[in-house]
Amino acid sequence: MEDMKKSEVKQTRRIGSAKGTSSMGKSSLRSLSRAREKIPNPTHVTLAHPPSLSLSLDQMVTLRILLSALLAISLSPLSAQEGAEAAKKIVEAYDNQRYDEVVKLSEAFIKATPQSLNISSAYLLLARSQYNLSQWAPAVAAYRKVQSVSKEKDVLEEAAYYIIQSLAAQAGAAPEKSAERKKSVAETLTLITAFPKQFPESKSLGEIRLLQARLHIQEGAFAEASQDLDAARSSDKEKELTEDIDYLQAYAEAQRARQLLADFKKTDAEAALARAGQIYSRIAAGSNPALALEANLQMASLDLAAGRIPEAIVRLRTIPGKEELIELLQANLAPLRAEISGQASPAPEKLRRIQKGQQKIEEVRNRPDLSSQALIQLGQAYLQTRQYDEARLVFRQVARFGPPDVAPTAEQQIILTYALQGRTSEADRLVAEYQKKYPNQKGVAGLVDYLVGFALLEDGKYDDSIKRLKAAQEKGVDPRYADEIPRFIASAYQKSGQGAEALKYYESFLAEVKSGKRKISEESREQTQLAYASALISEKKINEGITQFTQLSTNATTPSIKEDASLRLAYALRAAKKLPEAATAFAKFAAAYPKSSNLGNALLARGDTLLEEKKPEEALTAWKTTATQLSGTPAGLVAYERIWRFYAKDKKKDLMLAAQEDQFRAYPKDPRNMAAYLSRGASFAEERDESQALQAYKRAFELFQELYPDPKASPPPAAMSDLAYSALEKSANLELTKANALGNYASLPDDGKKQWKESIQRAIGLYRKAILGLSSARVSPVLTKLVNLSLLRFKSGESPVEDCLLPFRELAGESSDRPGLVAQILFAQASVPFEAGQSVLALRLYEEAYKQSLAAKVALDWKDLQRFANALLAAGKGDDARPVFERIRKEFPAKVGTKDPRQHAQAAALFGLGQIDFQANRKAEAEKYFAELTRDYPWSNKVQEAKYLRAQALAEAGKYDGTKKDPAAFELWVGIIESSNASNEMKAKSMLAFGQTLETLATKKLTSPQLEQGVGKPPLDPLDLAVSYYQKIDLYYDNLPELSGQGLLRAAKIRRAQQKNDDARKLLTTLVSKYPNSSVTTEATELLQSLPAASAPAP
Repeated sequence: MEDMKKSEVKQTRRIGSAKGTSSMGKSSLRSLSRAREKIPNPTHVTLAHPPSLSLSLDQMVTLRILLSALLAISLSPLSAQEGAEAAKKIVEAYDNQRYDEVVKLSEAFIKATPQSLNISSAYLLLARSQYNLSQWAPAVAAYRKVQSVSKEKDVLEEAAYYIIQSLAAQAGAAPEKSAERKKSVAETLTLITAFPKQFPESKSLGEIRLLQARLHIQEGAFAEASQDLDAARSSDKEKELTEDIDYLQAYAEAQRARQLLADFKKTDAEAALARAGQIYSRIAAGSNPALALEANLQMASLDLAAGRIPEAIVRLRTIPGKEELIELLQANLAPLRAEISGQASPAPEKLRRIQKGQQKIEEVRNRPDLSSQALIQLGQAYLQTRQYDEARLVFRQVARFGPPDVAPTAEQQIILTYALQGRTSEADRLVAEYQKKYPNQKGVAGLVDYLVGFALLEDGKYDDSIKRLKAAQEKGVDPRYADEIPRFIASAYQKSGQGAEALKYYESFLAEVKSGKRKISEESREQTQLAYASALISEKKINEGITQFTQLSTNATTPSIKEDASLRLAYALRAAKKLPEAATAFAKFAAAYPKSSNLGNALLARGDTLLEEKKPEEALTAWKTTATQLSGTPAGLVAYERIWRFYAKDKKKDLMLAAQEDQFRAYPKDPRNMAAYLSRGASFAEERDESQALQAYKRAFELFQELYPDPKASPPPAAMSDLAYSALEKSANLELTKANALGNYASLPDDGKKQWKESIQRAIGLYRKAILGLSSARVSPVLTKLVNLSLLRFKSGESPVEDCLLPFRELAGESSDRPGLVAQILFAQASVPFEAGQSVLALRLYEEAYKQSLAAKVALDWKDLQRFANALLAAGKGDDARPVFERIRKEFPAKVGTKDPRQHAQAAALFGLGQIDFQANRKAEAEKYFAELTRDYPWSNKVQEAKYLRAQALAEAGKYDGTKKDPAAFELWVGIIESSNASNEMKAKSMLAFGQTLETLATKKLTSPQLEQGVGKPPLDPLDLAVSYYQKIDLYYDNLPELSGQGLLRAAKIRRAQQKNDDARKLLTTLVSKYPNSSVTTEATELLQSLPAASAPAP
């Protein structure tokens, strides 16, 4: 009897472990693997973490008593001795894992003693053995029999638990989308819901919830899965499932990302993948080697999907083999085993931990070696980077040393490496050898043609692709690939600009199928017809496409194709502007397919269609229904966005804010909330409510920090990061607005100056932080804003140029590990001294930074490039300036006549190129550029600058006066001054030039129509008129300190020469006080000091 008890203890520890757990795990999660096959990523990782039932010591005792009862009973027609012998054989066979024998013996025992009060023990061993043999349906039946004959709570719990596991495994083994599978999943989920109510104290609640989450992920119900995982985490009191829960959470995020990518929601998908990567990264660094291995495999898959091939290769090379992994697990368990080895009564908790650890080891021992899978992925990573020799070495390693079931796949990949290299003779030789070695593996030759044809299609070699794909079609390939070949061939035709040929091919192919000349499955025919209908839509034959979709949506025998056609029909009707029919079609789809993964898209599209139909209220109602009906799903979130954006566009701020609050409550941690906060900030800013706007922008960035607390360890998607840091940029803009609203710094009282400085410093800090966080392409415009802010500081007299350069230099120091960003910062920095008139310093800084930017291949703002080119021009380096202007034309293309802001860059480049030729006296070439400028961008300030350039040249040639038809210098300057398209700077420059030329007239004693006042009136004095123009610069354009200062100085010199010292003193005093940083201030101060004392006021 004592031996029997020992055997019973061993068997209770084996429940749900070892072989049983392993086989169940592979089967129950097979569906998740298949779900991933839809994703365009050929390499994926199969999950292998099935839950297991943990038994307490009380449960072990109960089961021992039940099993002992088998030895004690003696019921007719068996004698006591025969019954005891039969029971002993059952237990001995079970203890030695001879499950087939247990099934036979138990069934015989049950048949012989059907009325025994202890019959539940026999059914229990029968059920366990059938479960361990992966006989799911019989195991369910046996466990249900246990439920009907047993009253022991622990036994009932075990039965309920393993019925759930068996049904889940049965669902995983069934064909995808089959009625059998749907039925098993539905039944499993129902039983899972009941389990916590029946067994609220069960130690398996966490594992049950984990399984529930897996099934919901399999069904694409990510919101429900998230709730399941939260419940599993709450139920896991011992925190033993933390890493398993985290792992599945990451897997759910990755699956959700793939769904989002399929819906073309790239930003949301990238955010979900980033969250998955963060979790996988944490697990990979954790204490569980088995989970760490799988997390690394999953991260490698994410890297491959994102094109991060080098990172994937590094990860895949670190994956340990099965034996190495088992050694790691044994090493983890060794300290605990050593600790209890000398203890007479080890703590139950420690025994359970050892049991769990051993289960994991047995699980790893009985599952496939994942290192082979990692090597297959590694080889495919090399294939993606066209490192065919390296890929071949890896596949040969797998073929030679890997498990037998992966050898054919590895050898196929070897053949493919030769084929993709164009080494067709080696590929053909290996195909022949492969066919002899694996005679049952059909279609390898065709497979090679198919894979090469697809690779050529991806490379844009469409004609060659068509040839190879047609060859594959004739040779015959696996049906999984055969279905895709017609679509690939047609796609090659379409991408090569032969849309009509694509349609002809589809029509010919379908005609051959209809006539019986070509044999394919009905599903494949319908799939090809679906692709044909889509091609008709692409080729603008929308009505014909609608006809095809209508046929499929009504008559298709394949449920998934019928569903797909129904949705595409609705979209085609919308494209044809048949909006009422489209809205109805979307509604019909939603009603017919309430469980479809595209339900959200259909409901959203219905609302969009109603809006296009000029039914805004109905559209709004549709979106609100979607938000409520699909709350917690991506479509529900998009519906909320549609609602508040609708109100925002309609200027209904309160309703917009309320809709956004609804979104925040339903999706409190979704990254898309940042867009809502940014919109909210913009609305407040438009109403001049800077405080509320700043708060909204602040919340947007805080959410980003909550979602990505360690961006260096797990970098967020670039689009998400740019969105968050744009909130800081917008906050800085508001601070700058607040400073400008206070007025001109020089004329502010002390308190006002303090507030002005505080706002400016906050803006600088925010711009700096934004620049450090934004992607390279987004940095330059923000740097331009920092340049403008620095120039404001300088021109207002708040800071000299050197102080204005400090933020740039500090930024460059903080970015020393990012040479591209450093180059962008230093290049922008040079614009400050350039605009401040320190052209020598500016040119030196420009040239040094420009070389760095070329080496780093980073984007630069066109305005800074324009300033650099102008600095080169000013230094007489026209030949060096030309490629800079040409770069502007190339990197900032814009369609003429649109609202594209890059048109300003094009206008600047045209003017710059014309200016180079003009200064080089190539007037004809210059006029070509100026003519193009005037024709395409008549609104541009650069047209006025071209006129200014001509006026300067005419003045130097002594051509001061002309006519309207043939204008000279004065007419051109007056035209600029009066133009609404000229900038203030250009108007001020024209006034200054006008005054200087009047001084020249006075010196040369020349007359001009500009001095005439009319009949009978004496002409104006040219010097008085010049002073008038100089004073107007100060009056109208005091935000241009350099030009205003120059004008006042020239006016003062005229008045001093006229002995009007008091007038000169007033002009100089204004200059020194208003424009302390002007380049002429020092000269003005000296001139002011040289003036005689002021004359006494008249009595």
